[in-house]
Amino acid sequence: MKSIKYYEKLEVFIETNKNSKSKFFLLVSENFNFNFDLLNSTGLDFKGAIVPQIVYEDFNTDKGMVACELDDSIGAFILEDMTSIDIDKEQLQAFDSIMLIVDGLSKHITTFLEAVFQTLPMKSEIIGGGAGKLTLKQEPVIFSKNGMFKDAAIILAGKSTLNVGVENGWEYLEGPFIVTSAEKNILKSLNFKNAFDVYKEFVEKSSGLKFDEMDFFDIAKAYPLGIVKFNNEIVVRDPIGLDDNGNIILVGDIEQNSTINILKGEKEKLINSSAIAIDNAIKKVDDKNRIKHFVLFDCISRTIFLEKDFKKELASIKEPMPNRRVFGALTLGEIANNGNEYINFYNKTCVVGALC
Repeated sequence: MKSIKYYEKLEVFIETNKNSKSKFFLLVSENFNFNFDLLNSTGLDFKGAIVPQIVYEDFNTDKGMVACELDDSIGAFILEDMTSIDIDKEQLQAFDSIMLIVDGLSKHITTFLEAVFQTLPMKSEIIGGGAGKLTLKQEPVIFSKNGMFKDAAIILAGKSTLNVGVENGWEYLEGPFIVTSAEKNILKSLNFKNAFDVYKEFVEKSSGLKFDEMDFFDIAKAYPLGIVKFNNEIVVRDPIGLDDNGNIILVGDIEQNSTINILKGEKEKLINSSAIAIDNAIKKVDDKNRIKHFVLFDCISRTIFLEKDFKKELASIKEPMPNRRVFGALTLGEIANNGNEYINFYNKTCVVGALC
C-alpha cells in the first residue's frame, strides 16, 4: 500500500486526493458524515465498506474514515452479488494475500466463502471482516463508483506476505449441545428443545439476569455460542436477537448437526487473547523488519462487552511493534484462514494480520 491515512471529514480526503490517479480502499465508520454522491462526483477510483467503527493506531471511532491508497500490485475487485461470483479464477492466481470484506448481515456468507475459497491459490493467507451497522438492519454497505450494494463483497488481492493471528478468549460455560434444527443464521433447536429455552436457562443462571426484564443483546453480549470444529477449534457465533418465532438470530450461519457450547467472557482474558493474536502473527515472520503494517479486524461486540477497557485491547496490539501502523475495523464478524485450510467466519474474535 502506498499510504494509509485517517480522515475526520470526507471533504478533506477529496481535497487532498483530487488529482490522484490511484485506487483507494475506504473503511468508513457508520456515523461518519459520508456523502456517497459527493465522493462519486470526484472521479476518484474507490471501493469501500461501511463498518460500525474504524481502528487507526491506538484508537477506535464511529465518526472517522481510513483511506488506503493502493499500489499497482494490488488487485481490487467488487462482487455486487455474493450469490454469483464472476471473478475468473486465473485473475487471483498471482496473489498470495487476500483481504475480504463482506456484507456482515447477509444470509449468503457461508456459501460465498466456500465459493471464494475454490477460486483462490493454494496456501494464500486471508483476513477480513463483515461490514454493516450496529442497527443490525441490513442495508447497502459495500460501495464503489458503480453504486452502493448489500449482499456484496470486496476482495483486495496482494503479492506481499500476510501472516494472520486469531484468538477470542471466551471460555466454556455449558455444553456440548447438538444443533437439531437450524437454517442459515437462525438457530431453532438444541437437543430437540427450543434453542432459546436452552440458552436462557443456563445464561440466566450464570448471569443472574432475566431476558424478560432486559434487552436480549444486553445479556447475550457476554454469552456467545461456540461451534466445535473437527480440530477442537472454537468458532464463535454472536446471538444478536430473536426472530418472530422465538428462534435465535446469529451473525453468521450455523450448520444443522454441528456441536456447540455456550461460552462466557471475562474482560482480562479477552484482552490477553488479543495480545496472543498479534504475537502469533509476528511469530510467523522470520525477519520482523519486513513487517510494514498491521491490519486488525476485531468484533464490535467485543468493544461493547469490554467498554472502556477496549483501549487496553488496542494497546496490547500496538505494544509489540509500536513503530508499525495499525489500521482496520470493528466489524460484524471476522474472516481468516491458515494456508490451505477453509475460510472461517468468526464472531467476537480478534483477527490480526502482519503485512510484509
